[in-house]
Amino acid sequence: MFRSNIVFAVLVPMLLTISYAQRRPLSKPNFRIRTGQVDNIGRIDYDPKTGNYIFQWKGMDRKMKEAVYVPRWKAILTIIATVQSQPNGFRYTYVLINAPKSPQAINGFGLVISEELKQVRVSLGWRFRGIVKTTIGKLADFFYEELPLKPGSSLRIEFLSPYPPSIIKCYASGDVPIMRVPEEMPGELEDRLPRGIEETELRGWTVGPVAKVSFSRLLSDWQVAIKEGWVKDEKVAGRVAQDLRQILLMVNQKRYEQVQRKAKALIQFTKQNQKLLEPEAQALVFFTLPYLINRLQVR
Repeated sequence: MFRSNIVFAVLVPMLLTISYAQRRPLSKPNFRIRTGQVDNIGRIDYDPKTGNYIFQWKGMDRKMKEAVYVPRWKAILTIIATVQSQPNGFRYTYVLINAPKSPQAINGFGLVISEELKQVRVSLGWRFRGIVKTTIGKLADFFYEELPLKPGSSLRIEFLSPYPPSIIKCYASGDVPIMRVPEEMPGELEDRLPRGIEETELRGWTVGPVAKVSFSRLLSDWQVAIKEGWVKDEKVAGRVAQDLRQILLMVNQKRYEQVQRKAKALIQFTKQNQKLLEPEAQALVFFTLPYLINRLQVR
């Protein structure tokens, strides 16, 4: 069962103090709208002051028309994920922090998860839509029902899953006004507009439940954790990576007793250096590694 909101009231300030300042916010999509003249039909300009795009063309009345496109990727959003072991699986808690100086509110958030979630709870009047199919695969979809996540605010999402943590992608969309077009925009200009999640939304990495974890995936996940800055010491990062490579080799060679000893020593080393690891990196070693070891024992 989930703990009370009183525990979360203590947890959030602690997370903010420990992790927020060093956190990398979600990234903008690689897609960019091409600016300049478009086939002698119109033009697109970028406004560096607002981060918006100006679409201009000559209308049916031969007068110039203008429409403003506000990107959904301007918000400064940071995600902190923690995992706790439960008798029936794992409890995942996500804290979404929209920076005080963020130019946008957030109206949607998605986790790339295929498996069904249990006991989902979302704060601030947000809702869980369910696991939905999208152009990039299945997403655990969250959206606001009352108010978007304003700059300077934080949102909590938590749920249970029987599956251990692995690195997954996450997406978020900024709350923007509908693009108002004075008349039908020429197709050549409309074709320049971004489409779909990959072209319109913020994206990043976090941890989430994955059914098909493996020792090779764990090693790959650890490399992502290093790149994301979830390990604050290079020596610790390198030592864990080296041990995971050795464990993977032992598993492939079916040296299971040595695997157990090596994994036990690695977990002990990680606990001794726990302060140098962000919660996501801790989850990979403290929960996913033992989960994989237990599966070896079952075999």
